Amino acid sequence: MFTVYGPGITDPIHLEKLFAQGKVTKTVAISPELAIDAKQHTTQSEQQHRERTSGAANQHYQTLAYGEKESPLLRAGQIMTSPVISIQAGSSVADAISMLENGAFRHIPVLNHDHQLVGLLSDRDLIRCLCGSGSVCMHCSTDKQVVPVHTIMKAPVLTTTIDTDARHIARLFVEQKIGAIPIMDGKTLAGIISRSDILQAVMHHFALELWV
Repeated sequence: MFTVYGPGITDPIHLEKLFAQGKVTKTVAISPELAIDAKQHTTQSEQQHRERTSGAANQHYQTLAYGEKESPLLRAGQIMTSPVISIQAGSSVADAISMLENGAFRHIPVLNHDHQLVGLLSDRDLIRCLCGSGSVCMHCSTDKQVVPVHTIMKAPVLTTTIDTDARHIARLFVEQKIGAIPIMDGKTLAGIISRSDILQAVMHHFALELWV
């Protein structure tokens, strides 16, 4: 399940709304009657082959249409980074820069005073804020050392739960150009998954059926 979090926002969003849907038109299978004359006949082996082929094709169609229900799943909770480093919405940009410089990550979840997720801060957000020379932010004309995080963070932010299929997250990163997604356990921030986490999961869990 995916949920959008932000200041005063908690909106569940269905999976089908996240991905581009292609319309598939159902077709009706037509079984024409075959006019068989004296020179044409269908042997028992040919009939059996035809039935096997038809059954295999139908099974393949069902797999494509509805997915293989018995395929092994890799859950978000298995590949997320946890515990996750977060920052308070009222903290300064200088604090966020220090966190990124001292840690091997590019995204920081932002929490309010009640420890609820309200946004997500990335290194790109900081670069946009700290562009130009001097000590003043070119976007808000404020001293860079006192610019609060909540003024430059991304909000609202899309999240998902620890039991979400990792394939859905990987697809979301590609289609929606998302760099990271916070992982929730109820209303509590449990971890975060970035593009590097997905790549590491592919390397460590290389079985093809986990990703198709």
